[in-house]
Amino acid sequence: MHINGDEGSVMTIDGQTFSNTYKSTIDVSRVAAEDLKGFWHSRRLSDSDIGELELCVVELVNNAFEHAYAGQDGEPIEVTSRYNENKVIVDITHFGEGMSQDEFRGALEADFIEPDPDDPDTWTTSGRGFIILAALLDTVELTQDGEKNTFTLIKTIRS
Repeated sequence: MHINGDEGSVMTIDGQTFSNTYKSTIDVSRVAAEDLKGFWHSRRLSDSDIGELELCVVELVNNAFEHAYAGQDGEPIEVTSRYNENKVIVDITHFGEGMSQDEFRGALEADFIEPDPDDPDTWTTSGRGFIILAALLDTVELTQDGEKNTFTLIKTIRS
């Protein structure tokens, strides 16, 4: 099934797979998450699992806009999701500034710093997204092929 999305994009939902390419904007993460929620509901995922996956997608799509594309509108962000047996797999791809594998591993393994009202150095939100991804997902991978940077998120769904 093809559904016409915003600005001429075509969202594809084909059996067990969802696919769409979005144009980077400050709000596109919410649009992508809403589209995916519909797909995940059709796969009969629980509201709890959908909420966790939604948070992860919003985080990575926002990162693509803010960091990979430095806030530039109109750049491609590809989002696919598939559901196989008891696993949801989400790929989020951008073609902007990538992070190294060392930076990626460091971000996933970082310690969460509790904000201290008396210490402004602890108020930053930077870096917390990857800590959340590591806590909510079974696997987070980064693959790079030239300028193509793909984050793969894998979550096991428990019945």
